[in-house]
Amino acid sequence: MFDYQGKNFRGDLEILKNMIEQKKKFSFSKFADGEFHVLKNLGLNNGEFWFNPATHQKNRKMLIEAFRYVNDGYYVGVSCPYPACAACVSPKNDKTIHQWMKKNSLQPDSNLTWANIFVNSNYDYYLKNVVPLYEKFDQIYLVSNDKSDISRLPFNVKKHYKIGLNCWVNDVGLIDDIKKDIDARNIKDALFLFCCGPFGNILAHQLWHFSKNNTYIDIGSTLNPFLLGDPGKSTRGYLSGNKDRNVTCVWGD
Repeated sequence: MFDYQGKNFRGDLEILKNMIEQKKKFSFSKFADGEFHVLKNLGLNNGEFWFNPATHQKNRKMLIEAFRYVNDGYYVGVSCPYPACAACVSPKNDKTIHQWMKKNSLQPDSNLTWANIFVNSNYDYYLKNVVPLYEKFDQIYLVSNDKSDISRLPFNVKKHYKIGLNCWVNDVGLIDDIKKDIDARNIKDALFLFCCGPFGNILAHQLWHFSKNNTYIDIGSTLNPFLLGDPGKSTRGYLSGNKDRNVTCVWGD
């Protein structure tokens, strides 16, 4: 799907936007710096989710499976090698992370794009041109923080699946709950949005494998200003308006 001749940050977002607009069924799973730590078996605690190599190997295995799941209609976002984009190449601005992720994902080039495709210099475009497309779906299912205020969203949510801290470990039972809902309600042509860290990667994989009758998108923290309030308090640079909002991700060899 993604063109590797003259690959372009905004161009890949346009491709995803057009698929959403045409209600094409697909699944997108993004792997940024936090997911990279887990994939490499490196301990991590960012306050929202954490990984302990001694106790979370079962969950890590699920994340690896999501990373390496190859299927038509399943797309994987990876970090870019641009040193100015800390969220892409941390730790220590290591450009080899981009190369490692592309190689170890086992994905064909046409199934790979940027993990940060919805943010950085694409974020304002995403808010103006992609978010309004969500409301064209008759059914939207959202997985996000239990403190989310869905009444502030610019679209209606059919069902809100609430998660807490370290949800990729503590709320893993939600996978089966959603599968049961899809079966019991015969859910088709719906949009599933995941705002839940590495759990979004796992859900994008598991639910696409279970039912290809819907669209599943790991959108990360992009709706936080609606769901959680003041973006100025965010630890994510692109939300609080710092220089990340002007960073355009690049694609390496």
